[in-house]
Amino acid sequence: MPHAFFLGLLGASSLFIGALLGVYWKPSRIISAAIMAFGSGTLLSALAFDITLPSYHGGGAWPVLVGFLTGGGLFNVLTRYVDRLGGFLRKPASRRRFLFQRRQAETSAVLDEISHIEVMQRIPPSEAQAVIPLLRPMHAEDGDVLFREGDIGDWFGMIVKGEVDICKSGQKISQLGPGEVFGEMALLTGDRRSASVVARSPIDLYRLNREHFDDLMTRSPHLARALSRVLAKRLQSTTDIRVKAEKDLQAWRRMALDSVELDLSPAEEQEMIQSLVKDAAPFAIWVGTLIDNVPEAIAIGMSAHMAINHSFLLAVFLSNLPEALSSARGMKESGTSVKQILSLWGGQVILCGLCAAGGSILQMHSSPIVLSLAQGVSGGAILAMIASTMMPEAYELGGGSVSFSTILGFLTGFMLALPEL
Repeated sequence: MPHAFFLGLLGASSLFIGALLGVYWKPSRIISAAIMAFGSGTLLSALAFDITLPSYHGGGAWPVLVGFLTGGGLFNVLTRYVDRLGGFLRKPASRRRFLFQRRQAETSAVLDEISHIEVMQRIPPSEAQAVIPLLRPMHAEDGDVLFREGDIGDWFGMIVKGEVDICKSGQKISQLGPGEVFGEMALLTGDRRSASVVARSPIDLYRLNREHFDDLMTRSPHLARALSRVLAKRLQSTTDIRVKAEKDLQAWRRMALDSVELDLSPAEEQEMIQSLVKDAAPFAIWVGTLIDNVPEAIAIGMSAHMAINHSFLLAVFLSNLPEALSSARGMKESGTSVKQILSLWGGQVILCGLCAAGGSILQMHSSPIVLSLAQGVSGGAILAMIASTMMPEAYELGGGSVSFSTILGFLTGFMLALPEL
């Protein structure tokens, strides 16, 4: 067991080294990508020869199959939970993926509310998706004056829930409800408001300000035509048209959601991150990385009774280095002190050593079938980690060039494993 503990510390020592580098140094994207891709290749080789084969020889195909599926499933469930707490910051690729999913969720919520607005239904989904980030939610109570006749027209509204009265010279001339728009004429003509708008019930709406409206009118001719049609024929629509619109609604919504892109400036991305990061984020980053490393440490412990497996130790060491570097930078960006960062990563090295010792105990006191299943669970978690974090991260940073580093890493791991096969 002490031997397994030492090997676990050795494999995890790059976590502390990477954290130390991440605090004081920011390597180029190409260097980070090359290290991570090389580590992915060596880890894939070690996974095939040092975990999968022993698991198969010890218990046959079923423990491998069940173990890999279980390990991969557990890894994905735990990773998603930790990401929601702020662990997504540990790597640029996972950060981008999480922000994309967040943007999709926010867009989906807005689409649910504006999909019944006639103007939006007349806009192609790709153009509708571009409008959504510019809309601002607004609420008014019964009797609130949204704007007055003669005011400068600086926005128009889309009613989601509730009703408004359109008044001219103190007299009510019409009433608008959910799905309708108001205030667009002043924006189209440049004139002052021709009427007042007063909430006749609690109302929820989205507003589009003039600075965004003018730009959208240039980029979206469909929006201009839709608003012109509303002006000319605001309330005239046949029953057949309404039925067809309801049938097309879900298809339009799906297409609009599929058009969502993560196109944020660095400032917008940082603002979005700051709105998501809570006090638990540094700990979540640390836990997320621990989840990535525990299966490796256990696998080291379960094979510690044999000769030192150089290929697997090298793979674990190399895969931990860029991950800890990136994670430590994410923790520093979220406001964690250098002392706390280094303490957390030093503690994680010790925990990995303890996990390796636990793997050694498991190996000594388990039947071949149980040991084979445990190896499969570790292997499935490691493979899920490579597929969902390491390889996407390497490609995100280095593009197609990482394929050569991955191949080189795999061949290096294979050559080191040959004497042990």
